Amino acid sequence: MKKRLMTVFLAICTLLACAGCAKNADSKIQTKSSTSAKKAEITVAGSTAFETLVKQAVTSYAQFNPSVKVNVLGGGSQAGLNQVDQGKVEIGTSDFFAAQQNIVNRDHLSDYKVAVVGIAVVANQKLKVNNLSASQLKDIFSGKITNWKQVGGKNQKITIVSRADGSGSRKAFELNVMGKTPIAAAEELSSNKHLEEYVEKTPGAIGYLAFPYLKNSKPKLKKIKIDNVTPTAEHVKDNSWKIWSYEHMYTRGMSRGEASKFITYMLGDDVQDGMLQKAGYISIHDMEVQKDEHGAMVKTGNKPAAKLNSH
Repeated sequence: MKKRLMTVFLAICTLLACAGCAKNADSKIQTKSSTSAKKAEITVAGSTAFETLVKQAVTSYAQFNPSVKVNVLGGGSQAGLNQVDQGKVEIGTSDFFAAQQNIVNRDHLSDYKVAVVGIAVVANQKLKVNNLSASQLKDIFSGKITNWKQVGGKNQKITIVSRADGSGSRKAFELNVMGKTPIAAAEELSSNKHLEEYVEKTPGAIGYLAFPYLKNSKPKLKKIKIDNVTPTAEHVKDNSWKIWSYEHMYTRGMSRGEASKFITYMLGDDVQDGMLQKAGYISIHDMEVQKDEHGAMVKTGNKPAAKLNSH
């Protein structure tokens, strides 16, 4: 009897030990599975003028969302719209409205305006001309004015520098400066950075550059006033400085999943109330005017806090 009881006892102990081993094994498998789980991943591509801010936002976003990987690519606004339209990326960034370009399925794209970017007219630092009228600027880029002496400078050939076709900065410049007049033959560059470097090293050069790229360019480039208005954020807000555009984020259909979460973050206080301004952009909430894809302007009624508190 005692022998039989001992046998049963040993059998029960063996079963309990096996169950414990199985539980530990399951725990190890589960832990390994969770640590090797792939991160959610989205790609944002397009505007090089917007790229600086998006990369900064991604760094901040990752602190709160470590399980999500956000890839950021440039390529220009046209490329961004084409890629999101074709489903190659989750978010396409653009400095112009999709309606302003020949996008096949543009009616199926959802537009989220995240910021405003000013476009400054810049010249080589040695240029003696500090101000141009809007008509002079247009005549320079159309090729009608070809020498700086025609606008009060020294006898020096004007070298026109432009972004390549498909650039959002170029589209903003064309819409706000050139109208239906085409830009003359020019040195065409693929990014704001390349344009900055070209104008810096080329005497007599003039081009246009997104505000964020001017933050560290003061010693390198000269900012040209237009009709005696300086290119500043304050002058963009009330449209005194007229060369500006929205920074759009487009999705194919309504935003969803991780793309929707990232756009929501871009529209939130962390980005809109600090990161934008530090990077050289302007919050959409600070604009006193709005414009549509046709360039029609509407007053928003927004006023800077300083003006509201002055009464």
